[in-house]
Amino acid sequence: MYANLSEGVEMLSFPAFAIGKHSSAALVHYAFLIALTMLMFAYGRRIGRPWVGAAGALLMYASPVVGMDGSIAYNDCGVAAIAFSVFYWLELWDETRAAKLLIPIGLLAGYCYAAKYTAFVMAIYAFGFVAWKTKRLRPALIVAACAAAMMVPWIAKNAIYASNPAAPFFNKIFRNPYYRIVSEQEYTAYLSNYGVENKWTLPLEVTVRGQNTGGLIGPVFLLAPIALFALRFREGRRLLLPGLILLAPYMTNVGTRFLIPCLPFFSLAMALAVPWTPVLAAILVAHAWLSWPSHIPAYSAQYAWRLDRILWKQAIRKIPQDRYLSQNFAGYGVARMIDDNVPKGARVLAVSGAADAYTAHEVLVGFQSAGNDDLADILNAGWDEGRQPTRRRMFRFPAQRVKRVRILQTGTGVPLEEFKAAEVRFYFQGKELARDPAWRLRAWPNPWDVQAAFDNNPATRWRSWETASPGMYLDTDFGGYRMIDAAALETSSDYQNIHLQLESMDSSGQWVKIAGEPFDEIVPLDPNIRRWASRELHERGIDYILMQDTDWGAEDMREDPGSWSFKEIAKGHGARIYQVVTP
Repeated sequence: MYANLSEGVEMLSFPAFAIGKHSSAALVHYAFLIALTMLMFAYGRRIGRPWVGAAGALLMYASPVVGMDGSIAYNDCGVAAIAFSVFYWLELWDETRAAKLLIPIGLLAGYCYAAKYTAFVMAIYAFGFVAWKTKRLRPALIVAACAAAMMVPWIAKNAIYASNPAAPFFNKIFRNPYYRIVSEQEYTAYLSNYGVENKWTLPLEVTVRGQNTGGLIGPVFLLAPIALFALRFREGRRLLLPGLILLAPYMTNVGTRFLIPCLPFFSLAMALAVPWTPVLAAILVAHAWLSWPSHIPAYSAQYAWRLDRILWKQAIRKIPQDRYLSQNFAGYGVARMIDDNVPKGARVLAVSGAADAYTAHEVLVGFQSAGNDDLADILNAGWDEGRQPTRRRMFRFPAQRVKRVRILQTGTGVPLEEFKAAEVRFYFQGKELARDPAWRLRAWPNPWDVQAAFDNNPATRWRSWETASPGMYLDTDFGGYRMIDAAALETSSDYQNIHLQLESMDSSGQWVKIAGEPFDEIVPLDPNIRRWASRELHERGIDYILMQDTDWGAEDMREDPGSWSFKEIAKGHGARIYQVVTP
């Protein structure tokens, strides 16, 4: 069992990873899966139908995506175990009405949220179940308080360190300098479809094909609607309700593994719905046969995420971990290449990421934070013509004596079309006003990066980092009166539906329009923009760049690293490492 921790160590396995590294983290997650199957069997015995528990556990355990997910250090199977534990404890409490059981119920319900955001619904289910059964508020509040004990530390950490209690989501509500709204929008848009254009095909994607949505639960789960026949039993109704509640957030992330938390409930309901044991046995045999690693390629997509074989020799270390990973996991080789060639403590910018759990270095991935977004944008400005400041939007007007001026955006962009500015300049009689430390700069939205529009670096730019809407602005307070008769916004060609006007603040504090829509000029690109980019990266503490050979811009760097002030220091495993040599 080798943990693929390229996403980062999950909360469930972090202590194990700290002690025993990758395999220990995977074993912890696998232990959750074993505990889950035992709980399912125990539930079947408790309701007097042990064959239902055994059949449901087998349906769950043998599912191809569960086999893959449960043997690495993801957390979906762990979340499923915790969620089912909440359900089980609620069933025990309903039988005994022992008040002391409300404490573990609440703690486990809060643990669901702490393990995975989308599992927060189990806290709602636990609170609602207790309130409904008792018709009293106090027992439900005990559950809520215990759940809060598990949830609040996580929320508080997000609020303190990311200025957003729901980080990395809801950044438009909780605005902060740590995560970009447009990055969240792009990310959530992808999660809602995974490239599956017709969502009516999702049942086939998650049961049979398995490539687009990252794994498959198995063809037998096409029979999942038979679980509705379990509604004729009290136990069936009790199983399907939390299963459907856990399924409710699924459309926000249609990856197959996000079905795992609700799978135990549907598996048991399917087993309960089949009245004739031989039919249930036939379903189980078919499921086991179809889920065997060597049989899956007969019907699944070629690159479906799954176990392709049982790695017995690797698991017992007859084949050493380092040898197996070096031969079968390119990301491991890249991680080793980083550690072998990058000085200890140096950070590495990786446009498309790396298997950072296998390296001792901090790897900065472009889309994972606002700061990383900025670094990637600077790097991409060196080669991507659509990001380079070759467009000047020029305002001309009768000379004005002004103290404070703003460029106001009045248009509405198409989704993900931003308001952007590489430089803002002001002129009088053909001469640019020299930048002055007395100037006070403001912007809305994204006030944190406004200086990038006034730094004379063509590789940096201010971006709204959200779809353009009326009222966005760049505001310059000169700290005293200045004469100006022109202003320019230097920007890129990668947006069109942006409309601007120039305003000044009068003596009464009101904004007055002094120039309407600017006219556009094409300006020559600074031939040293790559060096500007590398110098800026260096000044921000980034001296090492990891580029996969398939990354956008990789070819440009590979063909002429000198124009970037880069030095190639390592290559292999489909990737190259460059050192920034800019003084």
